[in-house]
Amino acid sequence: MIEATAPGIGSELMQDDYGEFVEAVMAVVTADGGSRARSDVATYFDPGTPFTGSRFEALADRHRADEITASDVVAVSMLGVNIPAEVAVWLLSEEGRLIVSSHLVNVPANVDMWERPELLAPESDLWRLWYVLGEACWPAPDRANGMGTTKISKLLAAKRPRLVPVFDTVVREALPKVDSHWAAFSAVVSDPTRRQAILDATSSAPPHVSLPRRLDVALWMAHRRGA
Repeated sequence: MIEATAPGIGSELMQDDYGEFVEAVMAVVTADGGSRARSDVATYFDPGTPFTGSRFEALADRHRADEITASDVVAVSMLGVNIPAEVAVWLLSEEGRLIVSSHLVNVPANVDMWERPELLAPESDLWRLWYVLGEACWPAPDRANGMGTTKISKLLAAKRPRLVPVFDTVVREALPKVDSHWAAFSAVVSDPTRRQAILDATSSAPPHVSLPRRLDVALWMAHRRGA
């Protein structure tokens, strides 16, 4: 059974202070004056390198922002995971489209996580949608549907890339444990000076790539090379 840890309440650790998390993220971003992250991000998005994740943004369905479509399912596969067939059937069904849209329609696609932190708060529409995806399944809901934290975070990042950070096992192992990865990443980007440092260190990313996604790439690449 695969269970998705709630974006706001984790089972491993409860804490209110994300200082250690913030420091760990910024240590990666600012290593060697940001040159390591800049080089890693450039490598990731270089068309000559075999990172399928560099196609994630291009394949995610931006035209239908309030639906999870077949294009979004394909986009998530670029990040090394597959949405289970039974989940995909439900997402693309009339029932699935209506339920998903009823939440996404209340979440603007053109705001950043530091501008509207309430959009990531407990009981928000994104929070509720997280739980919907945690049991979404055809022909009936199933909490053992194979949708864990990694897959749900990637699917929601396809729809709201400026709000939802990708949080897969690679990034999770590279950072201190936290009770809420949404709150922890929000703490990182809440400070304008840190945001600018992240933008500077990831300036080699294509301009349309969101700041949370740039962070994901920088952290993933750093962990991959053992930094």
